[in-house]
Amino acid sequence: MTTSVKYLIKFGSEENIKNLFEKGEIFMNTIKTFKNLDKKDIGDKYEGSAKIINPTESKLTLKFPNNPITINPIKMQLWQTPNEHIGNIYSTYAISDQLVRRKSTHRIDPRMQIFGSHCLIIKDVMGFLEGIFSELDEQNICYSHNLVTYYDYSKLNHKITLFAKSHLLSYQKEHRIVAKTEKDLPLKFGIGSMENYSEIYTANDFIKGAVVELI
Repeated sequence: MTTSVKYLIKFGSEENIKNLFEKGEIFMNTIKTFKNLDKKDIGDKYEGSAKIINPTESKLTLKFPNNPITINPIKMQLWQTPNEHIGNIYSTYAISDQLVRRKSTHRIDPRMQIFGSHCLIIKDVMGFLEGIFSELDEQNICYSHNLVTYYDYSKLNHKITLFAKSHLLSYQKEHRIVAKTEKDLPLKFGIGSMENYSEIYTANDFIKGAVVELI
């Protein structure tokens, strides 16, 4: 079944949201930044990983001189992460028909306020995305985009793409653009004013009042 994205929402500081609204200022931080960021639910230790392994049988041996101690069994998780720069990410909250497939209404989780005090509601989704894609094409940067799928990484083993995250972050309903950049640096550019197809709100007021319904 095809998922239709009706609106995108960008949460951020008042200054950044105004710059997005007035200038179309796009800031794509590096995947490595999000992986190493020590900020709950914004930093993500799994970001950029290629594989997560949850061994069903494991043991830990502490090798003290002449007296090794083995703890068995022990719960352990291993993940494979490339050391090299992977790319940059731009994330938004996606209002899609997927949100109301199993229920008649959907409310945005108040935890989205951790991303900032304000938000921008983007009503022309394709126009917005095409503006970003056009600029990336102009810079000869390859890219891909999709909705993020959420998994319980504590169970089974997982091969991970850049469009997969922990189920603990599923309240973020993320749509992301991944730019395959060469340099380990933030990427910043403008796509022009968005005043004709977006609206600014305080995050708190919008979250309190917004209800997604099946029409």
